[in-house]
Amino acid sequence: MHKKVLSIVVALMATLIFALEPGETELEHNGWFRYTNQSSGLKLLDPSISRFSLERGYLRFSHQWTAKFFTKMTVDIFSSDKYPDGATVRLKEAFADLTLPLPDFNLTAGLQKHYFGLIYSWDYTHPEKSLADDQGVCASADYGVTVNGFLPNGLGELQLGIYNGEGYKYAGKYVNLSPELLANLRLTPFAGLALGASVFTNASDYSPYKNDKKGRTGTGTNIVFMNADTTNKNRLAIAPMVKIAFGPFSLTGEYIGYNYTRWFSYYKINFDSVGQIIDSTLTEKTKKYAFSGIDLVPTLVLLKRRVEVFGRFSTWERKEQHDDSMVVNKDKSFIRYGAGFNYHFARREKGKPGLEFQFAWTRTQFKNTEIKPNDSFLAQVRFEWNTIITKQQ
Repeated sequence: MHKKVLSIVVALMATLIFALEPGETELEHNGWFRYTNQSSGLKLLDPSISRFSLERGYLRFSHQWTAKFFTKMTVDIFSSDKYPDGATVRLKEAFADLTLPLPDFNLTAGLQKHYFGLIYSWDYTHPEKSLADDQGVCASADYGVTVNGFLPNGLGELQLGIYNGEGYKYAGKYVNLSPELLANLRLTPFAGLALGASVFTNASDYSPYKNDKKGRTGTGTNIVFMNADTTNKNRLAIAPMVKIAFGPFSLTGEYIGYNYTRWFSYYKINFDSVGQIIDSTLTEKTKKYAFSGIDLVPTLVLLKRRVEVFGRFSTWERKEQHDDSMVVNKDKSFIRYGAGFNYHFARREKGKPGLEFQFAWTRTQFKNTEIKPNDSFLAQVRFEWNTIITKQQ
């Protein structure tokens, strides 16, 4: 029975990646129409945020060129109050897959999944982001090259990659000069249990953010920044994870540890009364940061998989260097908990979401007790579909 379950799992994972026949193209759309209500101290009628939005508008284009060559592109069209027009378009995926001689392993190049902790397998059963994504440890996708695939006999999966390290939202001058190295291992010793760990790091690099002080004029003493607290260096993150499932119940959890040093420098310039530079002094400083947190999501599936009831408990602690000691930033450290449910009106093949309603309540309590708790209510209609275009003979 155990071998049968493992063979089914392996076959399912293979079909998720190699579902297309050579020459076939798949079109897919994911849309999340969401209402968000946020307030301090559960003031639903006096919220700080109350809005409708299209949080996801993915358009996916996949093509299986041959049995060994696959390409995919995903465009995200979504609404956001960050932009003057209230909406924008962003590239989320654009990669090519080449099957390697090693069975069940691929070489993937381009904008692709970031294989860290739970972020790459986060299926949004809970409609909000994974902890690493939410706290900016890493993005769910990044530009890079990976070797990725499944271990023999359904034992698990392995990914090794090199990325830019800034995620899919940044390019050009915002990308630092030191690539990120990543390794991820996830084991399934038997059905119902998954264990794993991820690590990524990047070496120190000299920041590209520079401004020449020449030609500046003024009076008195001015501060001219070369690098104004913008570059994270010596980054190191780890994320052990576990998922336990038996019957209709499952528990998913991870621990995140993340450290980096932030470097910045500035010129202190003295001007005379007519605005000419008398002298200048270059000052370089560093500041260390350390983060840690846990994220637990229990889920109960009911009514023949139509209903999912979930909870969530998360912690996050931020430490900053002051003098030579690390001090907890209580304004940025918190405990977060909540609950919600999903109702599936329809599912697609392989159990993927088709049309569902999602509801979640989340409360964030900061370690600084002078800050009121923040309550978030989220109601969302999630609609997804896909179709396969066969090769014309």
